[in-house]
Amino acid sequence: MKSLFKYLFIITFLAAVSNAQNDGAGNTGLAFLKLGISSRSIAMGEAVTANTFDASATHYNPAALFLGDKVNLVFMHNQQVLGVRTEFLAGKVKLNKIAIGLSLNNTSVDNIQLREIPGEPLGTFNAQNFALGISLGYKINENLSVGATGKFLFEKIYVDNASGFAFDIGGLYVKEKLSFGAAISNFGSMTELRNEATKLPASLRFGAAYYFDIKGINSKLIVAADGFKVLNGGDFHANTGAELLYKEFLALRVGYQSGYENKTITAGIGLKYKAISLDYAFVPYKYSLGSSHTITIGTSF
Repeated sequence: MKSLFKYLFIITFLAAVSNAQNDGAGNTGLAFLKLGISSRSIAMGEAVTANTFDASATHYNPAALFLGDKVNLVFMHNQQVLGVRTEFLAGKVKLNKIAIGLSLNNTSVDNIQLREIPGEPLGTFNAQNFALGISLGYKINENLSVGATGKFLFEKIYVDNASGFAFDIGGLYVKEKLSFGAAISNFGSMTELRNEATKLPASLRFGAAYYFDIKGINSKLIVAADGFKVLNGGDFHANTGAELLYKEFLALRVGYQSGYENKTITAGIGLKYKAISLDYAFVPYKYSLGSSHTITIGTSF
């Protein structure tokens, strides 16, 4: 009975993350690896495989490290449903034909109640997932680049923990205002958590983006479409997004994600002043699950 109630509340953590990104949850673990990273990406429905301009490329497509400024740092805080909280910190630097990125993703749920019998809880505990990655991009020519990310993974639930390694690979082709990207992510393995090893949510992303110059209002419009699938049991998702950038200062974003039970529309706004950017994303959930709020601060030079 004691073990039963303890693990009922451990399942609370797993259900919380799965509800935040309900895709193949019955077949894979470490659901935090499927959660969106950066306000811009989330606001655009994560249709960013071919148009990630900051250090969040370490998460979506390491070949896209060559897009955007030479040096970039980003910090993201995301508050999901059921108390799921994510902090993401990443940086990148471009060196001629080589690009290097570092990333840290920490996702946790605090104050999960611990019970041995029905009634008042005996206390609380925390559950935590962690990923530390290093990314490397290589520019084959002016149009084509490739990249790879290696990640150390760690998970802790109550007193049990496990660790492992995973890798991502990606490619990006850019021709004038059109870009194509693809990436496979989270291939690897974990040590056993208590009696069984967690299966990683290996996934495939691919997509395209096109850029329009709107000279009448000194703006640029980006439209993008992605496909995304968790390979073990996940549904196929068609994600679309758009970003209107006015005078390199104000960005308005909207997205749509298909195939999820609890979300469809995404939206956000961004501001940039000199080297500093501030972005916000909002995702409303169905079934009275509340909303997700994401704030990202970045700097480029």
